[in-house]
Amino acid sequence: MYKIVTLSLALAATAVLLAEPVTAGAEEPSIVVTPEKSHAQFVATVSRDLDDQLEAASRYPYLPFGEGITKVRFTRTADGAPENVTIYRKSGIRTLDRIARRAVSNLRTLNEVPADLGPDQVYQANIVFANNAERAEELQDQLIAEETARFASDPSERRVFAFGSAAARPSS
Repeated sequence: MYKIVTLSLALAATAVLLAEPVTAGAEEPSIVVTPEKSHAQFVATVSRDLDDQLEAASRYPYLPFGEGITKVRFTRTADGAPENVTIYRKSGIRTLDRIARRAVSNLRTLNEVPADLGPDQVYQANIVFANNAERAEELQDQLIAEETARFASDPSERRVFAFGSAAARPSS
């Protein structure tokens, strides 16, 4: 335990020191280097935003008790707003598909993307709607199988940047 605490403090101190710009002389300008956003960070950030947007978009006076997988494809504008939002795969329940499309249209975290994702990048939000945890796991397994088949079907599909969310369901 002591080694972990010591290592954590040492890493924190190093991070603080590295965060400060270093100058060799008074005349030289400061240079601050910030790391680019990784794919994992980007997926985590956008997935959290998608969860929040699904929560907001699903505040209907009535929410159908249905299950399924909706896949939404889109691109983004230069300032990070989703555009060309379309349903790529329907869940079979129109209201769930509308909720998914609305949630993706309202994403707010697409302004900082990893450097290797170009301006014409196609994104895909995989959204699972389930009424309970067991069914959510079954649908996640189905989604994995579908995505594996999609990748195998066409090499250009590998360029689509996919991320996902399991939509929260009301407990009542």
